[in-house]
Amino acid sequence: MRPVNFDYLAEKLRNWGRWGEADQRGALNHIGPETLKNAAAEVRDGKLFNLGLRFDRDGPQLGRKRFNPMVYATDLFTPMGPAAAPGVCYSDDVIHMPLQCSTQWDALGHVHYDGQLYNGCNARECLTENGALKMGINHMATPGIVSRGVLLDIARLKGIERLPLDYAITVDDLNAACEKQDVSVGAGDILLVRTGHMLRFTADGDRDTFMGMQPGLSYTCAEWGHDKSLAAVAADNMAVEIMDADGLGSDMPLAFHMLALRDMGMPLGEMFNLEALAADCDADGRYSFMLAAPPLEVTGGFGSPVNPQALK
Repeated sequence: MRPVNFDYLAEKLRNWGRWGEADQRGALNHIGPETLKNAAAEVRDGKLFNLGLRFDRDGPQLGRKRFNPMVYATDLFTPMGPAAAPGVCYSDDVIHMPLQCSTQWDALGHVHYDGQLYNGCNARECLTENGALKMGINHMATPGIVSRGVLLDIARLKGIERLPLDYAITVDDLNAACEKQDVSVGAGDILLVRTGHMLRFTADGDRDTFMGMQPGLSYTCAEWGHDKSLAAVAADNMAVEIMDADGLGSDMPLAFHMLALRDMGMPLGEMFNLEALAADCDADGRYSFMLAAPPLEVTGGFGSPVNPQALK
């Protein structure tokens, strides 16, 4: 069975045609000039936080279809040219990796149901072995993703280091975090959600647990994001939403993905490392900042690596 009220929510939240029949940026259209100026105004103390994981062989993947990045040198100690003086050399390398193996954005073409992508695009006509003819990550890369970011620290809200693996974050949790942190969420903002789940990888070194069942947003939070006119949502777990047996066993697994990407056109950021930022927000009581997180302009990509930066 589908999750309760899923079809009702899908119909209610669907943004198809909202920004025109040719739109391929979805909720990122909420980011306009005023949003960008508000984002820049959040930079007050000159503090910079890297929210990305490393891209190397020690990443979180378990070696299945998504594997950890492999970097190879193609040139080492190679002379710059036949006339170069001894010791004048260069080195080059290549990287082999899935686009969604570490900190990354999901493109609007990443998931679909009932044969349609965001904005009513026919999946059979849009998705190919060479990438997405529509709804590729390249449409998120130009002009990019920069906005006001807001961190809601649900683990700290509950007074714990990390949420239990079976915890589904509710709308009440999001509202309670806003109230406790004295922060508001507005149109064009990018929401960052901390569950503490990242610690299972970065602190415990437990890939299996990190990539398994995990806490995250309930699919019902999609309506909250729609009402707030969020541009995007990112979190510190692998899926943004909760992954549990009930959800994965339904006929609409990863229901939040489907509502956000397919119906709302709202990009999802996964495996953002929020620990240092969250500690600083807790220390100074300021949970909003400028977030710069442009994906790579991979033509037709279903996702993209990202090295997101928060500036306070």
